[in-house]
Amino acid sequence: MVTQDSGKAQIEVVNPVAEVRPKAVMPARRLDSLSGKRIALWWNTKSHGDVALSAAAEAIERRFENVTFTRFTRQLIHTPVPYDPVPESGADAVIGSTGD
Repeated sequence: MVTQDSGKAQIEVVNPVAEVRPKAVMPARRLDSLSGKRIALWWNTKSHGDVALSAAAEAIERRFENVTFTRFTRQLIHTPVPYDPVPESGADAVIGSTGD
């Protein structure tokens, strides 16, 4: 805000800062092994994120036996998503990639 009084300008500088409300989140249970597990590969369609997920899947397949993968793709948009199939996929773990 700029005001003038007696020919002098006054400038008020404000720094709007939102109140931080920390929320504790429990991390997901760590799997003992990926052998025999179902893994969801989630990509938000940003450039080369699919390449990173493929590389991760290949590395996991080399190290663990009987791993299966299901791929999910969803663009991140600024509207609510009415349905998310990943939780209902039966996956034991999810690997997400945003690309760039």
